[in-house]
Amino acid sequence: MSGARPLGTRIAGSRDGDRLLITLQGSLDAMSVSALQSQLYDLAQVHDLIGLGIPVRQIHIDLAGVDFCDAAGLRMLVAARRVAEARQATCHLHGPQPHLRWLLRATRAADLFHLDS
Repeated sequence: MSGARPLGTRIAGSRDGDRLLITLQGSLDAMSVSALQSQLYDLAQVHDLIGLGIPVRQIHIDLAGVDFCDAAGLRMLVAARRVAEARQATCHLHGPQPHLRWLLRATRAADLFHLDS
C-alpha cells in the first residue's frame, strides 16, 4: 500500500423537491474540509433560494466516490447533519466505502444518520 491519494476533492449538489442531493468525491481530510464545509453551506442556501418556497427536508450525501476520510472529514459529515437538524431535515448517507462505513460505526457516528448502502 503506497499511501498516496488522488488529489482533489469535489462537491456537487442538485435539488429534487424537498430533497437536496450532495455528491462528494475524493478525500475528506483536513486539507479539504474547510472548503467543503463552505460549499456545503452555500449549496444548502442556494437550493433554498431556488426551491420556490419548498424548504429542504432531506439532505442526501452520496459518499460512493470518497476514497479517504479522516477525523476532520468525519467532523464535516457530523456538521452536515447539524445543518440538516437546524432545518428540521433528515440526513442520509449513501454508498460509503467499507473504510468509511467502518469509521462511522467505530465512532458511533453512524447512529446520527440514515445510513444506506
